[in-house]
Amino acid sequence: MKHLLLIIALLSAFAATAQTELYNRYASQPNVKVASVTGFAIDSTSQVDVTVIAAEDDQGWAWMKREFGIADLSAEQQNGLLEGSDVVLFARRNRSNPGQNAPIVGERIDIAASCYMGISYLSRAVYVFCADTEEQYDAVVTRLVKKIMHQSR
Repeated sequence: MKHLLLIIALLSAFAATAQTELYNRYASQPNVKVASVTGFAIDSTSQVDVTVIAAEDDQGWAWMKREFGIADLSAEQQNGLLEGSDVVLFARRNRSNPGQNAPIVGERIDIAASCYMGISYLSRAVYVFCADTEEQYDAVVTRLVKKIMHQSR
């Protein structure tokens, strides 16, 4: 429920903010709502761009699962979801196409061409965090882990 409230707040409060490339890519997709926030404060020193894509219905969720490579849940995870417990996953992905893995240059992830994608199964939403530095990405991961730990209590 907390994720749903966050999505609603982002969709309504930030509808007029700058539109990112990802927003433009997904805004016309039927059965999903898209919001984009430029300069979202992750912590006291880090700001990143965030795009949220949320399913409006089962068709939208089915499309999102295909588009972003979202796996089906195990029976245990599905039962937890039915009881109201969220399943949240996040991974480094391609900034231009979060359905693809993060690009590698040499032996390292290309920071400029990557993003972090978080998935909330309960709210059926994808959060795409785009940053400019590894420190900002570290702040994103720290924030996501704290949220997951807080929810598990």
